[in-house]
Amino acid sequence: MFNIFGLSKYNNNYNNNYKLLVVETNSNFFKTFRKYKLYFLTTFAMVLLFSSFLAALTVAPKLSSAKDTSNSETETLPTSIVQDRTGIIKSAEDHELDYNNDNRLASKQFFELLQDTNNTFYDEENGILGTSFFSQNVFSRQPYVANGYIGSRIPNVGLGYARDEITLFTNESAALNNDWPQFNPRYAGSFVADFYALEEHLTKTNYPELDDKGYPNIIASIPDWTDLQFKIANTPLWFNALNVTADQVTNYSQNMSMNNGIVNTTMDWLDGLLHVSSQIIAHRDIYPLGFVNLEVSLNTENLPANFTECPLEFFDIFNHNTSWRTYLQDSGYDEKNGGIFMVVEPDNVPYNNAALFSTAELELLSSTGDVANNVSFSASESNLAGIASQTANVTLTKENPKIIVRKYVGVMSSTFSLTNSSNLDTAASYANEYKGQYTQLLASHDAAWAELYGDAKIEIPSDSFLELAAKSSLFHLLANSRPNNVTQERGMLMPVSGLSSDSYGGLVFWDADMWMTPALLPFAPKVAKNINSYRNATHHQAQLNAREYGYAGAVYPWTSGGFSNCTSTGPCVDYEYHLNIDIAFSTLSLFLSGATEDLNDDYLRYTTWPLVKDAADFFTSFVKLNSQTGKYETLNTTDPDEYANHVDNGAYTNTGIKTLMKWATDIGTHLNESVDSKWMVISNNMVIPRAESGITLEYTGMNSSVEIKQADVTLVVYPLDTIDDPISAAYAINDLYYYSGKQAASGPAMTYPVFVAAAQSLLNHGSSSQSYLYKAIVPYMRMPFAQFSEQSDDDYDTNGNLNPAFPFLTGNGGVLQSIVFGLTGIRYSYDMNNHTKKMDRFLKFDPTELGTLPQGIAIRGFHYMDNVIDFIINDTNGTVVNKQGNNSITIMVPNRDKYDDTNVHFYTPSNNTLKRRSYCQVKVADEGIYYTINPGQELVIPVYKPLLSVKGNLAEHRQITNLTSGVAGDVGLSAVDGNNYTHWQPVDKNNAKLLIDLGSEQQINKGYIDWGSRPAKNISISILPHSELLESLFTNVTSIIENSNGTTEEATAEALAYLEQYMSSGNGSISGTCSSDISDILNWKLGSFNNMIQSLPDIEPLRETFITIVDNQNVVPSLPYYSELAVTEEVVLLPGNITTFNVDYSKVKYDTSLSCLPGASSDDWKKARYVVVSVQGTYDNDTYPYGATLNEIILQS
Repeated sequence: MFNIFGLSKYNNNYNNNYKLLVVETNSNFFKTFRKYKLYFLTTFAMVLLFSSFLAALTVAPKLSSAKDTSNSETETLPTSIVQDRTGIIKSAEDHELDYNNDNRLASKQFFELLQDTNNTFYDEENGILGTSFFSQNVFSRQPYVANGYIGSRIPNVGLGYARDEITLFTNESAALNNDWPQFNPRYAGSFVADFYALEEHLTKTNYPELDDKGYPNIIASIPDWTDLQFKIANTPLWFNALNVTADQVTNYSQNMSMNNGIVNTTMDWLDGLLHVSSQIIAHRDIYPLGFVNLEVSLNTENLPANFTECPLEFFDIFNHNTSWRTYLQDSGYDEKNGGIFMVVEPDNVPYNNAALFSTAELELLSSTGDVANNVSFSASESNLAGIASQTANVTLTKENPKIIVRKYVGVMSSTFSLTNSSNLDTAASYANEYKGQYTQLLASHDAAWAELYGDAKIEIPSDSFLELAAKSSLFHLLANSRPNNVTQERGMLMPVSGLSSDSYGGLVFWDADMWMTPALLPFAPKVAKNINSYRNATHHQAQLNAREYGYAGAVYPWTSGGFSNCTSTGPCVDYEYHLNIDIAFSTLSLFLSGATEDLNDDYLRYTTWPLVKDAADFFTSFVKLNSQTGKYETLNTTDPDEYANHVDNGAYTNTGIKTLMKWATDIGTHLNESVDSKWMVISNNMVIPRAESGITLEYTGMNSSVEIKQADVTLVVYPLDTIDDPISAAYAINDLYYYSGKQAASGPAMTYPVFVAAAQSLLNHGSSSQSYLYKAIVPYMRMPFAQFSEQSDDDYDTNGNLNPAFPFLTGNGGVLQSIVFGLTGIRYSYDMNNHTKKMDRFLKFDPTELGTLPQGIAIRGFHYMDNVIDFIINDTNGTVVNKQGNNSITIMVPNRDKYDDTNVHFYTPSNNTLKRRSYCQVKVADEGIYYTINPGQELVIPVYKPLLSVKGNLAEHRQITNLTSGVAGDVGLSAVDGNNYTHWQPVDKNNAKLLIDLGSEQQINKGYIDWGSRPAKNISISILPHSELLESLFTNVTSIIENSNGTTEEATAEALAYLEQYMSSGNGSISGTCSSDISDILNWKLGSFNNMIQSLPDIEPLRETFITIVDNQNVVPSLPYYSELAVTEEVVLLPGNITTFNVDYSKVKYDTSLSCLPGASSDDWKKARYVVVSVQGTYDNDTYPYGATLNEIILQS
């Protein structure tokens, strides 16, 4: 058996704590093992007597056709990895993490890897994201406002409605559209929650034949409520999203606050004549209220000498043409209430409508800031159909140079209204009640946001990029949801794109249950409960759906909105049945969290139990017993991987059914309800398809040619959390490695968050949980407003002619889960108490040292069992603080020693056939340690310290940056994360460079590269002599910039002055012979250094040349390419190809005259902190443009 990390030695020397088992690849073994576990333990010594013999026969098959790479360059890992993690309970203390400024600065390199970052900014201290570039309208560059009930995407001018005008990658007009199912143009418009139309047919659906049974539903947008325009009187010059052009705009800025959700837009217009500023707010607590603040002022210093006045006409507008899929019921000017109104109904739903009412006020300010005049709006004389407007005229002069216009909008829909008044009367009452209270509204809005956030906070001291991903993900989820529900009878819908887009028709998918709800539950449990209430509210329809198709229980449609019947977009059968498991999981998670006082046994009985029981009853009537095998199967299903539709025995679905049946049995037992005995029969006999190699097949008949759309099999590890013994863990580890290399590069943001959690819980070596985390964010997050795209590649021409859903709240939910649950090992769980027959709730916590995140992470404000908890993980300990609440909590720390991630089932050829025996090595161990923490106490346990995957590897989990571009979705960290099934691949195979910071000066004497499926043609290794001098320089420049009391420009000037003085003390006289590598390093570490260096050409000697210590070494694969691999359909893990190198410093050309740093000497030049790894070409010399796949870089002293 190969060691997966060392790759060169068979691991035949088993520690005496282990026993070797020959494992059957069917579920009978698991049943037998659990039943006779005591018997197996008593025969432990007997098994050990035969261990060496068995190892010779079954563990170490000979590689007759493979090169033996056993040598001193690679090391075998120890299999004994027991670590003492005994905790202590003591009085709670305050815990502050140490912030690592050096790493934090370096982490900003990840911003550069994001798409479209030019002219964007992030004010970290104030939580503000923005841009200084006035772009034509395109979805990914637009902010939005939302409060969980109303929302509006904001165009470039900061107000009104606009269709997308450009695409960023292609001239293809179809790229201006949204995607399935409606394919209408993208637009910045307004929405109100739960406002759905019924359309006879949509552009494209999965099951069009179902249209005959009922129209599909789709979100209807409402007239844009932010529309406030003005023009210069008696001219064609309009300020609105349609007419303002980039050549008219200077000093532009648009930003969005993650602290309060307000969007601010400012600019100078018409050669600086006017300064225009706007703020859009959807009130956080008063859901039906939105308001707009528009300020227009003369730039008095830019006025021409003959200027006298500037007459302006303002228009407050509702335009039905900005609403999609609605019928106009009524509109006009309401003289009594002093405002305009519009009432629309969604297509084919005449009993539902949404009413909008707007009232506005206008103040003219003098040059001293006093109110010179209050101007009233009056009915517009416009006769345009479908438009309601009111106007006001005002003239700006030098004496009265500024005007403030404030628009207050009430929005009320039938699904939200609980009064006997009409929606229009209710909307008008909201607008008029708060008119004139702008300052008070801002204060109450900010207070409501602060209350919603509470203590919730995620700290990652070493990485500002990951902190932004976490903070923005929580913000976007909260902005599009609400803690206060209308009624429990309706619940709250959580569409994929929230309240600022009609992507995916505004429909609700499993995304709400498995991706968003678990992410919100720790921080906003009332919001999570409201999302789940929607499933409870539509449960009766799900029961009717099941009866329609002859099944018991309840079955939910794949998509739903205002209606939950089976439709062409949301089939109930012959598709993704796993949705019913996901809904059960979501509601059970709420109970297990006990996050609020009402998530108790009553909730379990009246909400969770009906959903879980009906799901179990449905699957009991759905699964098929195979009379030959005695196993239960599922036919014609689709798992989350939608590249594989209509298959049998989807692994995630079948594992979910197996798990669901146990949930139903346990809940029923706990509540003393009737339990169907067949549930556990099905649970114990569900088919889980596996290959001969032991790898779990995604479905029956899957072969090795698959490309996987998104996480699928790995979902059984997280979130289902079904890995509870060494055998299932052994399978899961193999699955993790195998499917890591099968994910589609352009797949959705629904993959790597799951891999984060799986790697953290299963792997005791390396730091790949963190590299997966970057892969979950970098390809998908879009600046300037940190919104997620559904796809890693938004280019219509290269991604299969797909237009991504945007914003993709599913991605936000995934990232938040990957940090909160993935990096920490936190899981909601329970044990069945054999004595009381009750479910005892507890929380798993499995802190590990995070190698690439020094100083660790903190999760604050986590709600559990009606308490508020903090989780802190640093480099030494994991701490659980029960800081607020009256309840004791139970924490279980799992025993990681029972998992062994070093032994992997590799494909090894024998006589050109594909065979292998099914075996694995396991260690039987206890599940973990349970702790009870009382209020005001904390639990402190040592973190589990993952071992290096290769002994003595200087590069593992060190900081790394790619100096040349990688393919979409790849991050450089994958090449040093200790996982040989993650990789980095360059876009250009002729030019690929990675820069590694070893953390301190080290002498590299040897090492090797582990390749993926594409070895390079040759490799080079270069080092930077005198790294410590460079580090000193970096530290000094950083200190100057951080401690400067001046502006950014002044701080830069101070740093430049220091550099000039520094270089003048050295022998810098070789500007023509040095490269830019040092500049690359300082740019990585400081971000702004390149700009500084370019402004001082005299400091060119700072760019000292790297010294090449391995020069264009030819790559010879350590294992030959097996011809059958090109045609085999077998699902197997392939061993990596490695290329070893040794450094002969006597042959290295080092010109001591290149020691151009002051203080440098020729001594100890072999020691270096910064290393560049370069690879060129591919071994096969094929025509594919992408370069080699670097699975792992190993550098040793």
